[in-house]
Amino acid sequence: MAAYSNKLPDQSQVMTDLHNGELASLYFARGSDPYLYRQFLTTLKSVFKTRFGENADYIQRWGIDLKLATDVSSLLEGGGLFTSASLIMLHDIQDANVQVKTNLADMLKNLAPHTIVLVHYSIGDNRQAKWLGAIQNVSRAFSINSPEPAELPRVVASMAQHHELDLDKAAIYRLIELSKGELAIIENELEKLALYLDDPKQTIGRELIDRIAGAVENAQVGQFVEAFSNRDRQTAIQALVEIHRQGKEGLPYLVAVLYNRLVQLMALREPLEARKSIGQGTTSYYFLKKLESVSRMYSLAELQLATRELAKLDLQFRLGSLDMLSAFSTWVAKVV
Repeated sequence: MAAYSNKLPDQSQVMTDLHNGELASLYFARGSDPYLYRQFLTTLKSVFKTRFGENADYIQRWGIDLKLATDVSSLLEGGGLFTSASLIMLHDIQDANVQVKTNLADMLKNLAPHTIVLVHYSIGDNRQAKWLGAIQNVSRAFSINSPEPAELPRVVASMAQHHELDLDKAAIYRLIELSKGELAIIENELEKLALYLDDPKQTIGRELIDRIAGAVENAQVGQFVEAFSNRDRQTAIQALVEIHRQGKEGLPYLVAVLYNRLVQLMALREPLEARKSIGQGTTSYYFLKKLESVSRMYSLAELQLATRELAKLDLQFRLGSLDMLSAFSTWVAKVV
């Protein structure tokens, strides 16, 4: 493997290899973009199932549940006697016990045949801990951080092509503007467009984006995010109740907007050069001053906790094991 570097390749080549049926024995995904991580998980599971069949076994654990190195060792033994292969997914590895993280790379060096392991470090930071470098050096490592603003038009065009949609340049930029560059929101809007169009081959312009992208203007979601920013727990809960009445459709947008706000608030603790990413290129003096005021209401540790808890909540929702109102109410109680 290549020497440790804090700069990892993005997931595009890994996804290409998976679509070609190529499976590595160990993947290390580093980054916090929920859409990209879900996309990778879906593709990995599909290719794994195609390769090993119905008797293949899925095993997943969250870092917080891994207290001892033996917890991981037992997972690596795989499933039952008649299991053809095992896919072991370790989410939020940063939350595992120090003993686990220190020994993880050694335990993963020599995996049993037909054992595939995914390790996910779900914080979008630039930390250079020894255990992170050790895992990267024995794995197929890649980044799942949100693309840079300059890369977004190309990414959105590629996403649209996947849905067999033809967006002109104005439509692409309008979709980025409305979604604030959140890939989860963009994906949701593209799905809506694909269902709406009578002629999927027609070229989509800005006007049609404005007509269809109603979820982006969800007032209750904006109210919830503002309540979180102001540490107003009561208003946040009231907004949750309203969002819940709309059904689960509002949840991906809520999660995406919350992620965006958390990243913005954490970025304000970084040097000036790093803060240029705030708001996907937003340079409004008023906007930045408002965020600076909000950021003083949370410590960096509190923002990191909120991000980790949101990642767990979002993944549970995607796996179909989430009661939205109670889960988000618990999140509010922990972090607001």
